[in-house]
Amino acid sequence: MERHILQVTDDLIKKRRVLKENIELRNDIDFDLDFIFPYSKAENISDVKLVIIGQDPTIQDEKEISKIRQKEITITLDLNNRSGNLRKYCTLISQSLGFDIDKDVYATNMCKCIFKQKPAFNGVLDKHSKEWIPLLKKELSVFSDEVIFVTLGQPLIKQLIYSNKTIVRHYWDYIGNTESNLNFKSCESSENYLQKRIYPLAHQPTWNRNKFYNKYMNDFLKFITENERKMR
Repeated sequence: MERHILQVTDDLIKKRRVLKENIELRNDIDFDLDFIFPYSKAENISDVKLVIIGQDPTIQDEKEISKIRQKEITITLDLNNRSGNLRKYCTLISQSLGFDIDKDVYATNMCKCIFKQKPAFNGVLDKHSKEWIPLLKKELSVFSDEVIFVTLGQPLIKQLIYSNKTIVRHYWDYIGNTESNLNFKSCESSENYLQKRIYPLAHQPTWNRNKFYNKYMNDFLKFITENERKMR
């Protein structure tokens, strides 16, 4: 794993240099802040059983407290903060799938830079994903198809999935009125740029406040386990 992280580090150094020179993209990025590295406590690549993919590490807005908090984010999904909400959420996902977040998990973001503004709904992701997806694909290529890949949030899968099925609730078989028919689905490798079977999950804030995702979370995680068992 150490060798892999060193490779990712080297790739990020090169990507930072490229983005700084890109006239179209560089003004979106806060280069005063470091790019954010993946999280994994696994000893070897072969020990990883679950990959969690986030969108980007940006939490910054106009509030000064958020700017201070942003500087504290040094690892993907803030997973080194044991009391953080994202850590608790990812632990819930990991444990429900039968994994230990500190032994079996690798977590990374599609975009590893800090944006000056949250990028999900202002077109920034559309521009920057073209730079980051090939790097993410390379980063995740070391993991076998037996590894489970989950994504967090709808803006992310809109960048990764090239079919027209880019709504998280589609994979959760939403039928309206916060109900599901439980005919859950995965996004197959032929439908996304990563060429991995991925399972779209809601991001932590959406899961926390949305009755539908909160209600069916356990059912969808059970589906992941059962579907992976069938595929092997």
